[in-house]
Amino acid sequence: MNDKVTLSRRNALKTISLGLASIPVVAITGNAYAAKNDALRKALNYIDKPVTKNGVVEQCNNCVHWVPGKDAKALGGCKILPGDTEISPNGHCTGWSAAPKK
Repeated sequence: MNDKVTLSRRNALKTISLGLASIPVVAITGNAYAAKNDALRKALNYIDKPVTKNGVVEQCNNCVHWVPGKDAKALGGCKILPGDTEISPNGHCTGWSAAPKK
């Protein structure tokens, strides 16, 4: 009778230990993958190329909502597309709004 209780506790402790040990692995690898917010992209008519209106080139890297990537040509993010980290700096959507001049 005690053997079954001991084995059950041992299995439970192993499972809990493995679960706790996997938290840092999941946290590290979870950030390594880029994310897309396809539903909002579709709603905002996002495309991976700029649009020119009235002589103004409207693209993500000159939008007030742009969150730059690691360098000027790297993919970045957008304040109105939460969680999306694959936004092209040359992209465009209907949420585009001119960034203030520097």
